[in-house]
Parts: sequence; C-alpha cells; structure tokens
Amino acid sequence: MQARLIAEQMRRKGLRRICVISGSESFRTAALREWQDDFPGDWLRVTTAGTGHTDEVLAQRARQFLGQEWLHAIYDATQGIHLEALAALAGTLVAGSWLVVLMPIPSALDSLLDHDSQRWAECEQPIATPIFYHHFWQQLEQAADTLIWREGEIKPLRLAQPTTDWQPQGAAQQRAIVAEIAALPTATCIVTAPRGRGKSALGGMLAAQYPPCLITGPAKISTAVIANFAGDHYYFQSPDSILGQAASPDWQWLIVDEAASLPLPQLQALVERFPRCLLLTTTEGYEGTGQGFLLKLGALLAITRHYRLHEPQRYRACDPLETFIEKILGQHNLPQAPNTDELSLHLRTYHPHDWHVEPRLALSTFQLLQAAHYRTTPTDLRRMMDAPHTGYCQLVAGESCYGALGWVDEGQQSGELAQAVWRGERRPRGNLVAQSLAAHSRFPQAMTLASRRISRIAISEPLRRAGLGRRLVTAVIDESQDKDFVSVSFGFTPDLWQFWRRCGFQLVRIGTQREASSGCIAAMAIYPISQAGQQLCQLAARHFQRDWPLQQARYSPDITLACPINADNRFSADDYDELIGFAQAHRPLSVSYPALWRASHNHPHLALGSSLQYSLRQSQLPETYSHKQWLAQLRRETAILLTLLPKPH
Repeated sequence: MQARLIAEQMRRKGLRRICVISGSESFRTAALREWQDDFPGDWLRVTTAGTGHTDEVLAQRARQFLGQEWLHAIYDATQGIHLEALAALAGTLVAGSWLVVLMPIPSALDSLLDHDSQRWAECEQPIATPIFYHHFWQQLEQAADTLIWREGEIKPLRLAQPTTDWQPQGAAQQRAIVAEIAALPTATCIVTAPRGRGKSALGGMLAAQYPPCLITGPAKISTAVIANFAGDHYYFQSPDSILGQAASPDWQWLIVDEAASLPLPQLQALVERFPRCLLLTTTEGYEGTGQGFLLKLGALLAITRHYRLHEPQRYRACDPLETFIEKILGQHNLPQAPNTDELSLHLRTYHPHDWHVEPRLALSTFQLLQAAHYRTTPTDLRRMMDAPHTGYCQLVAGESCYGALGWVDEGQQSGELAQAVWRGERRPRGNLVAQSLAAHSRFPQAMTLASRRISRIAISEPLRRAGLGRRLVTAVIDESQDKDFVSVSFGFTPDLWQFWRRCGFQLVRIGTQREASSGCIAAMAIYPISQAGQQLCQLAARHFQRDWPLQQARYSPDITLACPINADNRFSADDYDELIGFAQAHRPLSVSYPALWRASHNHPHLALGSSLQYSLRQSQLPETYSHKQWLAQLRRETAILLTLLPKPH
C-alpha cells in the first residue's frame, strides 16, 4: 500500500528519485527484487563491467539511451561508475521513475576497483578511486528524497517532500519555435537544452507539420522520440549515407538529433548540403562533445537562430534526480564573473583531497576548465579526482579559481616497449606525446625519458590576454626540473601556436588528420629541460622542419607556419631506416611518405612499383583496394626497393 502511494505521488508531482541499495551481493539481489515488485516498470539495467545478468547493458553503450524514455532503471556501481552513462541514463527517466543504484558497503569503497578507470586514468589495470566514491556517497546522503537501504536495516519507504502537482510545460514554446523557423526560406537553427526538455519532440513536430524532412543522428535508435512525434513522416538516414550520395533530394529540412555527438567536420558537411537545417543537442555534454558543439560550431557556420528550452517535459524541473546529477557533474553553484580590479591572484598547487578540505575551490577549478574547453567532460572530473600521475597549477583568489593548468606525467617506459611502439606493434594506454614521438617522429627515446605533458589550460574570460597563461606555464616548467622535457598537444591554430612559441616551446609534429571533435589538426611541441631533453628537442625539431614541406603539401595545404624550414632533401640514413620500418614492421604510410619521396627523387633511375608510384602522386586510396590490402602492397614494393637502394652513410 505504501509503495503504491509513493508511486502515485511521484507521478502526480512529476518527481524522479534515487534508491541506493548497499550491502553484500546476496542482499543487493534480494532487495532489488523486492523493490522491483513494489514498483513495476521497464527496469533498464546498466553496469560499468559485466556482472553476468542476462538483461544488463554495458555503460560504454550509453549513447543508445539518448532520445529514449524509461520508467525505472538500475545502475550497478559495484564494478565502478561510468559517469557519462549514469547521467545519460538519468536523463531518460520519466516522472514517477526510480533510479536504483547498487553499491557495496561504504567501508569497501576506498579499495573498490573501478573498471571505468581504465578508460580515463591511462592505466593498464583498474584502480581504486576513493576520492570520487567518497564524493559520490556524500552527495547521495545529502540529496533530498534519496532513500538508502543498507544491509541489516528495514526497507526505507517514505513519501517525497510536499510540493504542488505538476503538469508538463513548454509545448507552447515548442509550437512557437516550429512556426517561427518554418517561415524561414533558408536557415541553420540550433535548439539546445538540458535533458528531458523536449528537443527531440520539437524536431518530430517540425517533421510532421512540414514534410518531407530528413532526420539523422548518431544512431537510428536515438531518434525514437522524433519518430514518435513525426509519425508517418519519419524518414531517417545515417550521416555517412547522406554524405555518400552524389546529391540530396528535395527535403524541406534536415533535422540532426543529438548533433553534438557527430564530429564537427561531418556536421559541417551535412549542414552545407541543405538550405534549411535544425540541429538539436543537449548542453550537458554527456556525449563527450557537447562543449565542442557550443564553442566551436559557431566559428564554422552562420547560425540563423539559437533557441533554448528550459522546462522539462518528462518530469518536474529540479526534481531530486536532476538536482543530484547536476551536483555530481559539477554543474551547480557556477561562479560569478570576477571583478578584475579587485583580484589578487596567487599560485597554488591543487591536491585531490581538496574535494574534502577545499570543496568550493576544487569545484571552481573544474568548472573553469569545463567552461573554457570543448573537450572537458565528466570523465575529466573523474581524472581530476583519482587519476595517478596528474596534477594542476591554480591561480586563485579566496575560494575561486581563475586560472588552471592540468598536466600528466609521461615516459620512463622500457626501451623494449619504446621500440615496439616505433615499429607500430604496440599502442599502450597513455603517454600521448611521448608515444607519438616514437610512433610518428622516429624517436623511441622519447618514451624512455621522463616528461610532463600539459593537458589543459584555462583562464577566466575577463582575465585573458593579461599574461596569466604564461605565468601558469612558467610555474609548471619550474616544478618540472626533475623531468627531461615538458610537452603539449593542441589543436593547431595560428594563435595557439603563437602562445606556445612565446612560452619557449618548439614544434616537433603536426598530424595528418583532423580531430573528430575539434575539426583541427593536432600539433605537438616540447620545452627541453635536461641535456637529454635538449638533444631530443633538437633532433625532433630538425626532423619536423625537414619533413614539413612534403607533409604540408600532401596533408595540410591550409596550414602556414612561420618556422625554420630545413630544405635538405637528400636521402639519408634515417630515411633508409624509416623505409625498413615501413617495409618490415608496421610504420604508417603518412609517417614514411617523406622518406619514400626522397628515395624516389634522389634515385630516379630505380624502377618503383606501380603502387608506390601511385601513392607518391595521390593520397587517396585506389577503389580496387581495401586499406589493409593497399598497405600490404606498398610494404611489399618498398621491401623490393630496399634491395636496390644504396644505404647512405
């Protein structure tokens, strides 16, 4: 009887709540079964790592939840917590839903191995994450209307705190937006909102009222809400299918659901094909690129209208579950813009225990990084709390952070592993720059040296261009005197490269492909510290300056660098070794291309295989080959070429 009253009250009040079941596995199983009997519903079950239940869904597949609705769900947190999946799951639950979180006893949390940590901690095996679990449990205990059922205690059943009855709001706003944008002859419109505000429903209403509209998104299953509202006028195609067509038929609108989940270059290509586009996306960044969408898309496209939806359609605004998710993701208590005239900033070194002893300062630091970087996601919150070999420098005033720089230690790997990376046989977790210098720039010694990579840097908007970024970079260099070099990887733009050059960094690599999230090509630069670091920096910079004109012409014609160029195009002993790595190991073609070009131009009398000749003229894959077949053929022809080439001294 009590359960029925609770369920009715939650539906009528528009509430969703959390029940934590904490104890042994046998207790959790029995208690969960009893709870499900009390509250019938869909009961989607999600887990970080497989536990053997036949109906469970792995958290890494969380994107399939987007755009769907459920009544009740279970998150098994006994193997770790995939924070983005938990947030996405919560966003699918409707009024009257319970989110049941399964957890061990609190005393076991400090040593609990979190299987999600392998995704973000750059470690080969799961690690314990006590800082986050302590934070998570504390937020659960403080959350309004959360029920915690501990082993050995009676089942907690109580009504939610009193509130008024609820009716879904916002339909009038949706109708007004649809009518307004439908009158535009050409347009690229964006609708953003937190989860559950009716973005997808708005897209379905447009498709139903102004057919035919073409609908796309990261997966067809994620457009279920659009399909429901579009009815007989639901027409879906995948992004790749649309872009693979020679021309697009006459559609009234292209509607892109969960637009932030798509790579920015792909999204740009889609929008450029259609005169009228409606982009729908969340603002929370559960997909991992929400910030990228909001910060970067405006620089790529002319946006006609940007609409924001505020009122939830599935539940009451600021219900207990939404409030908890916002707090656990660090989306509450956003800092006010600083009065720059009154600030006196001092340098400080962050420590993970700040989340216990300086929680407001720790939260302010994460929120600054989140506001400044398109890549910052809930994963970065986990990394900030518990990832080993990481740290932050802060510029603070009181309990607020106005400048932050994050770093991660790299290198000090075995020579055997470094050589395996050079050969293209191994790609271990972590060591982004050190590993790239081995795999893409011929320098396996970069993995054996001790280095520190700058991974994030952010300055509060009103304080930018005042030298604070360089102050943070100088601080981390001063604190890294026991390292061989400091490195940074960034999406190349002229302004960013100018900043790092002024900080004393030397460019050692520019990639050959644009990053999916930013649309930029990755660049890497290093600041040498030790004698070994100085030697590596000189060799790597010289190698980059020698290869850059060839790589630029082939892969990056739109990038212009104001840096020294080494015009020495003689075929060298290093080139010869590079061709051995390509022919006999697994070195990438993009890395070996300059050596192949110099071999051909320095020895024109040697007969190259037809595939090698083609690859030197064209970067596109021939239609008759798969990528694997093409590489195998090029490696065979390079091996033959090596038998004819004289080895330089």
